Amino acid sequence: MKVLTSVLLLCSILIVYSCSNCKETQLNNQSNQNNPTTIAQNLSQVEAEVLEVIGSGNDFKLKVKVLSSQETAAYPSIAAAGEEYILKPNLRTENGKLMDNEINTELLSLRNYSKGQRFKAEISLDQKNGWFIQKVIK
Repeated sequence: MKVLTSVLLLCSILIVYSCSNCKETQLNNQSNQNNPTTIAQNLSQVEAEVLEVIGSGNDFKLKVKVLSSQETAAYPSIAAAGEEYILKPNLRTENGKLMDNEINTELLSLRNYSKGQRFKAEISLDQKNGWFIQKVIK
């Protein structure tokens, strides 16, 4: 009788321990599912066709169709040819003021483009703020 009681007690302890282990595993899996996917640094060299210029001044965006996309040697490309994107120029500033440099001049020239015009640029995707034109390629 003592042996049977001991076996039942041991089995009960194992079952309780197993169940608590299952709950812990489920909680760990759920917490892993809630973590957002991170985007690694990326840079695509694209040729794009302007579909629309949205906004004016320094606060403008371009709706474009990417005609071709290439990876750079250092970064993977995630822009796909044939897809449409909303691109914002990544204007360089210093102390809150727009810097007077060639990159900004080329980026700002895009606001004067019309539907159908094409340009080449380096673009990247920021997880929080979307797509940016890093620089225009001449």
